[in-house]
Amino acid sequence: MFDRENESVVPSELDGAAFGRGRDVAPDWRQLDRQLRGVARRRAALDAEEARWLVLAQQVELHRRLGYASLHEYLERTLGYGPRAARERLRVASALQVLPRTAAALARGEQSYSAVRELTRVVRQDTERVWLDAAAGKTVHEIETLVAGRKPGDLPGDPVDPAEVRRVVSFEVSAETYALWRDARLALELERGEAVPDDELLRALCLGLLAGAPGPSSGAGKRGRAAYQIALMQCPDCERVTQDGGGRAVEVPATVVERARCDARELGRVDGDGLAVAKPTQTIPARVRAAVVARDHGRCRVPGCRASRWVEVHHVRPRAQGGPHTMANLVSLCGGHHDAVHAGRLKITRSASGEVVFTHADGRPYGAPPRTGDDPVTAAVRVDRVDADHVDLSPGQLTERSRRPVPRR
Repeated sequence: MFDRENESVVPSELDGAAFGRGRDVAPDWRQLDRQLRGVARRRAALDAEEARWLVLAQQVELHRRLGYASLHEYLERTLGYGPRAARERLRVASALQVLPRTAAALARGEQSYSAVRELTRVVRQDTERVWLDAAAGKTVHEIETLVAGRKPGDLPGDPVDPAEVRRVVSFEVSAETYALWRDARLALELERGEAVPDDELLRALCLGLLAGAPGPSSGAGKRGRAAYQIALMQCPDCERVTQDGGGRAVEVPATVVERARCDARELGRVDGDGLAVAKPTQTIPARVRAAVVARDHGRCRVPGCRASRWVEVHHVRPRAQGGPHTMANLVSLCGGHHDAVHAGRLKITRSASGEVVFTHADGRPYGAPPRTGDDPVTAAVRVDRVDADHVDLSPGQLTERSRRPVPRR
């Protein structure tokens, strides 16, 4: 029976004939569409109502009154949510308390819970209306793409930082493969002396497969081969960089191409049809690269780093500043420390005596604790505003210059 007031049909009273079951009658597709849309609206309204109750449950610590260790456990045992879904439900519920328009859109069924979950990652009260307008009529996948790479306070049209875009990779593996994954993580962590995130572990494994896993035991040929054998494309107009992966062009941060240019096999200029018109060349001559890796004993030169696999070669004086492919200007780094250099978190210079000097962004010797009373963020900005080329400075001179106040420009 159709309820005109609620635009719904009570499931127990559905007439099979209305949908053509058992008869030569065409289904009433219009009514079916109305029912499914009605279900979606009611589901969204229930999600909005649940969010309000979850906030109250947090405030009164409902889980304690029922003997549970946490509200997450309560949600898992009572409402049937998995750990990740429980965390997201609580996050969204808290966010909706200061996003009235978004909460109302969910309650009215204008946006699904999945869409609201993504919007609450970036929406603030002062940007709510703009984001809701931008999300109107879009699928959840389109909203995920719209949100990806943006931070709270950003607008839909703001530039996206590719470094902020995170992609989810999910695998189902056998027990043997899972054990190997854990062993690989342990081996990399023991080598580097610190915890390794999934992103870095998977990257190291992929590079090892693609590059033939060059290491200390590799021959001179592999040591001389560039670390990057990956296709990177940079637009000459907008300078956006994409990396080919499995037939898809994935936008990556500009620091990726800067890092690759240190130690890569360049295809040369590529014309509009995607055809190489120059002979591929290696940025560092193979013999020079092999000699650098051998001099550094096939391991990362950063003090305390034990990484000795998938080593990359870095130019102390950047190529963009005229840095040559010479032994004195090249140093071996692991992927993690090479990335830190190009991201500005690690500085590598040479003293007047030619010794390689490693410092943090604020000028501290690598591994030294922050100076008392100094704000690391402010210090890093202050050092960046000092002359960028410290090649001829000693560690002491660098530290002294970094302490001097820099006039505002």
